[in-house]
Amino acid sequence: MTTKEITLCGKQVTFAYCFATEISYKILSEEDITGFIQEVADCLNAEPQQMPDIRKTIFLAVSSMQSYYDSLPAGQDGKKPKSPITDEDLMYECTPKELGFIIGTILALRTQFYNIPSDEPKDEQQDDTQEEKNV
Repeated sequence: MTTKEITLCGKQVTFAYCFATEISYKILSEEDITGFIQEVADCLNAEPQQMPDIRKTIFLAVSSMQSYYDSLPAGQDGKKPKSPITDEDLMYECTPKELGFIIGTILALRTQFYNIPSDEPKDEQQDDTQEEKNV
């Protein structure tokens, strides 16, 4: 599990990425998370740039928060901690900028979780003398 704490709607909240995030997202959205990631990429590449589906964005945020808080042990009162941010907070209090930041945060956590390189591998350049020999 990878985690990151951020301030959202004026509250400290922790987002996580693990298999539970993917399962929760699929249950809520009835779609594999890779479909949403592709949608995000398409929106970023569009002219002008667009926001991806807001409902799916909120599902992603809820899934990520729930994954973290569900993983915590119960307190002395026997209750598990709950996220300080609810889906209603996300729908009514979040700004578009905050929702975009949530997407970026969760995608960065996914990259860390799967150990995805942050840049494209570079092709090895051939030695010019070897290229001439093969001509």
